[in-house]
Amino acid sequence: MATFKKIDPTNMAETANLVQVSNISPDSTEKKVIDFFQYCGDIIEYEIVQVENGFEALLLFDKASSVDTAVLLNNSRIDDRNIIVKKYDDTVRESVEAVAAAADAPADAPASGSSKLANFIADTMIKAETLGKSVDTKLGVTEKFQLLVEESKKLGKSVDAKYGISEKTAKATTAINTKIDEIKNNEKVSAARTAGQTRVAAAKTAAQPTIETIKQSTPVKKIQDVYTQVIGKVNEVTQETIKIKKSKTLKPSPEGAATLAESETAPSAAVAAESKESVTSETPAPAAAEANTTQN
Repeated sequence: MATFKKIDPTNMAETANLVQVSNISPDSTEKKVIDFFQYCGDIIEYEIVQVENGFEALLLFDKASSVDTAVLLNNSRIDDRNIIVKKYDDTVRESVEAVAAAADAPADAPASGSSKLANFIADTMIKAETLGKSVDTKLGVTEKFQLLVEESKKLGKSVDAKYGISEKTAKATTAINTKIDEIKNNEKVSAARTAGQTRVAAAKTAAQPTIETIKQSTPVKKIQDVYTQVIGKVNEVTQETIKIKKSKTLKPSPEGAATLAESETAPSAAVAAESKESVTSETPAPAAAEANTTQN
């Protein structure tokens, strides 16, 4: 994680209104980044710092709902980069989890079948993302597509202004809706609709016992069990793939690693101190022990 000085989250009681933006292009200006997020809500304060491959930004919004809107812009394009937008709290938690997972993983442990599959999928996704960015940078696919969209919008507005398509469409829609309302309010149509709904409800009620019998049958239960097992395995591989991909692409800062190390050693020190106090309290003082011997 980047080191922010102007906005220090450690001194804030509430970090729910913070958004961290990474993978910002070195060619992007401060104004362009702030204007990009301005419509999400009021930005009370912001800070943009330079990192190894571009910039990272920390935005403080006036309310949490603005944060939820800003997160929706994740993977959006600013200049030549797809930015990464996350809640600051989520970024911190993912960094700590990645460090903990790397520390807990045994170096020589054999990979299970699902782990091998998850590793393969994660590597494939990373290669695909890298290739996609390379091709996009080389051929300018996104930029050309955006230009095409803008030209299409201009052409559409020009044709609409010339032939009045929007106005004619609105009039036709109004006429159709009016006709539909007339049909709906017709007594014969209403009576037929009510009768049809009654017949459908009666058919559902009559079929319900048969449906329940089928649901409780052995073949259906076996199918449900197999489906549940397959879905569980798919979810397991998916979650493992996500963790592996994050561990291979997310590199915690030295400060984050040091914080995690301190949090791991602190409980051990506390236990050692507590054990020492316990032994001290249970051992009798020399003077008291001598007095007991004399009395005996």
